[in-house]
Amino acid sequence: MKNIFTFIGLGALSMAALFAITPSQKVSDSVEWSKTTHDFGTVKMGPKANTEFNFKNSGVTPVTIKSANPSCGCTASDYSHEPIMPGQNGYVKASYGTKGRPGFFKKTITVTLDNGTTQVLTITGTVTSDAGASGDKL
Repeated sequence: MKNIFTFIGLGALSMAALFAITPSQKVSDSVEWSKTTHDFGTVKMGPKANTEFNFKNSGVTPVTIKSANPSCGCTASDYSHEPIMPGQNGYVKASYGTKGRPGFFKKTITVTLDNGTTQVLTITGTVTSDAGASGDKL
């Protein structure tokens, strides 16, 4: 009888240890983007159209951007290169070269994180040579 109670007791302790994983031991990262698309509207040809995509690391482990790859050479990007700690913010900057590119554009930047997730960011707008055009520039 004593052996049965010992066996049950050890089983209960094992189960308690199994379910005692704290949130800080969780191995999942979560990134919350403030936006994933940006429409510049109508912008004047010549100056670059710039915007910034911000995100928060709402996970429990640091997140690092491995790459931010634009869909073409007319779009440039920069991003937070240091690890983003839990609760902290990071960014990806996008810049579209409007010079000599009149008309509508839709370009993407594919962001790859060290946890294996990707996020596609999209910029759109229309480039005009009209003097009255104004754009949303950073």
